[in-house]
Amino acid sequence: MKKVYYSVKYRAFGMFSSSTVWFDNKEDAVEFSKKDYHDAPVVHRVSNPETIDKYDELVALTKPNKI
Repeated sequence: MKKVYYSVKYRAFGMFSSSTVWFDNKEDAVEFSKKDYHDAPVVHRVSNPETIDKYDELVALTKPNKI
């Protein structure tokens, strides 16, 4: 099984380092990346079940409530 994930790096106002938000669909990732100080989405194609579990967890932990 192969899944596609998207990560977007961003900087919040006043932050010196960047953070990463993970998405499991392209539309949300693109919409989030349109904001100021946000990079373009990076595509991650994975097929290893352990990696899929890890990325699913990242999506759940980092996905913003409101895009």
